[in-house]
Amino acid sequence: MKVLFYCPDYLGIYKIIEKGIVENTGFEVKTILFNNYKHKNKYKKLLNFVSKLILNKNLKKKWASEFYANQIDDLEVFDYVFIISPDHLLSTELEYVTSKAKKSIVYFWDSFKLIDRYERTLPFFDVKFSFEPNDVKKHNMSLLTNFYFDTIVSNKNSSDAYYIGNFDDRISTIEKINLLLLKSGLKPDIYIKINPKTKVKKFSENINFITSFIPFEENQQKIKESKIILDIHKNIQDGLTFRVFEAIGLNKKLITTNKDIVNYDFYNPNNIFVWDENVTEIPKDFLEKEYKKLSDEIYKKYSLENWVKTIFNITKIE
Repeated sequence: MKVLFYCPDYLGIYKIIEKGIVENTGFEVKTILFNNYKHKNKYKKLLNFVSKLILNKNLKKKWASEFYANQIDDLEVFDYVFIISPDHLLSTELEYVTSKAKKSIVYFWDSFKLIDRYERTLPFFDVKFSFEPNDVKKHNMSLLTNFYFDTIVSNKNSSDAYYIGNFDDRISTIEKINLLLLKSGLKPDIYIKINPKTKVKKFSENINFITSFIPFEENQQKIKESKIILDIHKNIQDGLTFRVFEAIGLNKKLITTNKDIVNYDFYNPNNIFVWDENVTEIPKDFLEKEYKKLSDEIYKKYSLENWVKTIFNITKIE
């Protein structure tokens, strides 16, 4: 079996998924990344500028879509085409790419409210998955959460709580949670990625502003060496982020702003504290009690192995 796999180049996650497909299905995988497309020469850059200025048309999107599609040989055929975040392909190229396989599968790891371009891609796929409950209901898709892929726990604790994310309107919430953790005598390790030109006001000294993301392996090590994982979700979506499943895989406690988490079968207030604007302190019971391990059935349900087998409709883990 052969799989054509398209995926954004986001923090190396595609490597984890690619490896997961190979190890859990035995399929051969051809991976094409949605990288940040750049103009090959100054002429194209100028042409695109004029097109946007006069015609209000972004040729860069068209050229990028063609570039991603042209990485497939015309004679190549596949059993599956599996695409994450298909909005990088315009309709012409998406029709071509999905025609190269017997079955087309899509996974949306952002909400349709955040990326409304997703909706135009739906007709091109046979099987549709999303981590966002509201989108699943609205667009008749199957709900599939994110997954954990790391289960090797470190014996070293370098921080009490760890968070890394982009600089956006969540920053005030991050600071509030950070101050409560400091008030509890904890030492949070927090990193916020900013544009080099961004000017930020003064925040707590332990909040580190960085201009590029921490390398994947280093980030994973920081997660392993932290007692608690912080998850500050985007208000525009209810789907659970990878932070939640990293906590599950490593048997670590989680502080999250996502209230919808209480509706999942792995939720346990001993392990997960749901923060909201009315919180004035992190409960001592939550901080002091040991993590309560999940049942094997629930734990395995959220593994990369089960995620891959669900995507390709292979018998799930019992």
